[in-house]
Amino acid sequence: MKQTILVIVMALLLLSNNTALATPTDLQAQQKKVNSVKQTQQGKDIFRLVDKYSKQYNVDSNIVKAIILVESGFNPKATSPHGCKGLMQMADVSFYSRKVGQNPYDIEQNIHAGTKHYAGMLAKYKGNSHLALAAYNAGGGAVDRSLKANGAIPTYTKGYVNKVQSYSKLITF
Repeated sequence: MKQTILVIVMALLLLSNNTALATPTDLQAQQKKVNSVKQTQQGKDIFRLVDKYSKQYNVDSNIVKAIILVESGFNPKATSPHGCKGLMQMADVSFYSRKVGQNPYDIEQNIHAGTKHYAGMLAKYKGNSHLALAAYNAGGGAVDRSLKANGAIPTYTKGYVNKVQSYSKLITF
């Protein structure tokens, strides 16, 4: 029954946005990963810190957890080919400008900086999580230029935004 509802919800989301979302198989795999992470002490620390900073910055903790899932798969040592670091894949300029610490691989500093950054994007885009997530992924300047040029977020970030939003709603954190 739960899987049938999940498939129906996914179909409705696909029809409403015309951009590919996570498949039911992907959602099941990601749910398994989340369940596994929650069993570890590090995972418990991550979830506690996300809740703490989400509350501090008045943002949806499930969105922040979904950002971490998409960005690093809950790997605090993750480094992207572009040099983004830690759980929330912070670029150095974004991390250090938040003035919350000196180590982007430190779980607490990274979650603090990333949540603060996301909250800043939410404020910039007047609470629009779709635009804030696009800016988190592509940068605020890229989103602003794309909105001005064609009234939409950059094409290359649509899948990211949809995946984070669907994970935040469909995965039990």
